[in-house]
Amino acid sequence: MPRKPTLSPTRIAIYLECAVKYRYIYHDKIGRFYLRARPGFSFGSTMHQVLQSFHDDVRATGEAQSVEKMLEQVDARWISAGYESVEQEREFRDAGTEVIGAYHSAVSERLNLGVETLWTEKTITTDMGPFRLSGRVDRIDRHADGSLEIIDYKSGRREVTSEDVAGSLAMNIYQFILRRNHPGARVVSTIYALRSGMQASAEMTGDDVERFSADILALGEEILNRDYENLEPVPVPACRDCEFLPRCEAFWCQQARMELGN
Repeated sequence: MPRKPTLSPTRIAIYLECAVKYRYIYHDKIGRFYLRARPGFSFGSTMHQVLQSFHDDVRATGEAQSVEKMLEQVDARWISAGYESVEQEREFRDAGTEVIGAYHSAVSERLNLGVETLWTEKTITTDMGPFRLSGRVDRIDRHADGSLEIIDYKSGRREVTSEDVAGSLAMNIYQFILRRNHPGARVVSTIYALRSGMQASAEMTGDDVERFSADILALGEEILNRDYENLEPVPVPACRDCEFLPRCEAFWCQQARMELGN
């Protein structure tokens, strides 16, 4: 039997941003020729690896790594790709030092309150019928009352509100999947802004979950059944910062020449 297709928050968000970009990445599979490394991606990946190592040690030993140990991990796991200059890379390294100090204090306090980190960098999935819905969660904590908290790190943000969390497609997908996989448990979503230590949370109601389930099912079926072979580029607001813009501009120029020829 063929495997069911899998949709993730990233794939769905790209489709909603631009169906043509979705086609280029997931159908034509030409992303490697256009998508480039960026400072934020490299910095975020480094921080995720260091924080995962921190929580792995807590689970293995019952003790938190020191700040000094975490900073050693930053040096060992640092990804240099995508930085535009030595100065820019140094600025991000300095920011990493601030992130580690603030994170260590915040998590140590949670440990003292009996909050347990169950998983880091955890892939969670649920079957939607025509497809599987999947997401990779930065962290899932269990509180003393048995409630589950999904925590998503944002390495480029300093501020976040509960409205941001409630309106986040990815956070709603994570919460929806976890609620399905752990029926009866209270599930809360939290975005943690690594640069500032600020965090905010939101929780879907039962009615929210029902509406979201119907919406994500309809959207998923649309994505899977779209005719991508005959899909032509059209200008959208996301064009300005899109790596595929030169390809679309070449298509538009060709179309213009053909129209002039006629």
